[in-house]
Amino acid sequence: MLRSLVFAAFLFTALILRSQVFSYQVIDPLQSVLTHLAGPNVLITAAGIQNDPVLFATFHDSTASIGLDSGLVLVNGAHFVVMGPNNVPNASFGTFPGPFDQDLANLSVPYGPTLDISRLDINLVPLGDTLSLRYVFGSEEYDEWVCSVKDDSIAFFLDGPGISGPFLGNAINIALLPSGLPVTVNTVNSGLPGINGNAGLCFLNAGWPEDSSYYINNDFGLGTQFDAYTTVLTARAVVVPGETYHLKIIIADLDDDNFDSAVFLEAGSLRCNELPTMLQEATGDDAPLIWADASGMLHVLNEGLTAPVRVRVFDPVGRLLAQDLATSNGAGWSLPLDNVQGTLLVEVTAGGHRITGRIFVP
Repeated sequence: MLRSLVFAAFLFTALILRSQVFSYQVIDPLQSVLTHLAGPNVLITAAGIQNDPVLFATFHDSTASIGLDSGLVLVNGAHFVVMGPNNVPNASFGTFPGPFDQDLANLSVPYGPTLDISRLDINLVPLGDTLSLRYVFGSEEYDEWVCSVKDDSIAFFLDGPGISGPFLGNAINIALLPSGLPVTVNTVNSGLPGINGNAGLCFLNAGWPEDSSYYINNDFGLGTQFDAYTTVLTARAVVVPGETYHLKIIIADLDDDNFDSAVFLEAGSLRCNELPTMLQEATGDDAPLIWADASGMLHVLNEGLTAPVRVRVFDPVGRLLAQDLATSNGAGWSLPLDNVQGTLLVEVTAGGHRITGRIFVP
C-alpha cells in the first residue's frame, strides 16, 4: 500500500557546479520534481523530502563534467561539498541525524548502521509501461575506503501495482548495476581494495572488479569535489500504465558520518515510454474525442474501447483530482466530473493502451 508523504522538511536549495558563487533558493519539493526531474509520460502527484534541507539541491554544470548537465542532487553531507574542484582529500560536513532505513542497511555488505540519510519520496502515475531514471553516484569514500565497512550506498525503492519485492511495501530496488548489484562504494570502484579496505569485504559480488568499467576516477578533477563517481547509470522498472507508484530515492553513510557521497538525478530523465494510440472509432477519425459538456460530464467518443475503461483527471501541474471507471453510453464512454472545473488533463486507459487530452470543464 502506498504510504502518505509526511516529511520533516520542505525546502530545497539551489547551487551551480563549478562556480565560485552559488545561491540558495527556497523551492517547493513538488515543483522541484516537476521542474528539475520529471520527463515525458510521467505525472507527478506528490513529492517530499526528509532530514535537513542542506542535503538537497538542484545542480547545473554547463560542461556536463560528470556526464549530466543539470537536475537534482541528494547528498549525505551538505550540498556545497559537491562543488569542484577536487582539492580536499576527504571532504565531509557534519552529522545530520535522521531516521534509520532498514531497506538501505540491508543492501550494504558488510551490514552496518545508516547515518546522514538523505531521502526524496515521489508519488507518480506512469503513462507508459516502462519507467526509467538516469543518475550518477559519487563519493569521497573512494578510493581509500573501498572494500571496507564504510560502504556508502544509494537505492531507488519502487512499490505499487505489479511489483513484489523484499523491501518495505513489497518494493524493489531499481538503482542497480548492469550485473544486478546495488550501487555502493564496495560494488562499483577501481576493482582494487583501498588502503583501509580488505578484498574479503567485497564478497557481495564475486566478480566485483568487473564492475570497474562503470567507475571514473576524479583525482584533481574540476567539476566536483568527489574523488570518484560512476558513469551515467539508468534505473528501469516495468509498470502498469495509469496506476500510482511510490518511489523512494535514498542515500546514506554506512558505519560513520564522514566522507560525503551524493547521487545526481538527471533533469527530465524520470520518464516513461509512450504506448501505442488506442483503437480508433469506426468513422476513422484521426484521434478519439475527449470533451466535457456544460453539466460537467466527461465524454470519450470511441465505441471501440473494451471495458474496463479507466479515466483519471489531473490539474495542469499533474495533481490527481479524480479517477473512476467510465460507463458505456452506446456511442462511447462517459463519466461525471464532480467538483472540478477549468482546464484539465485527462488520461484514459483500456486494453493496455492509453489516450490523453486536455479538456475545459465550465
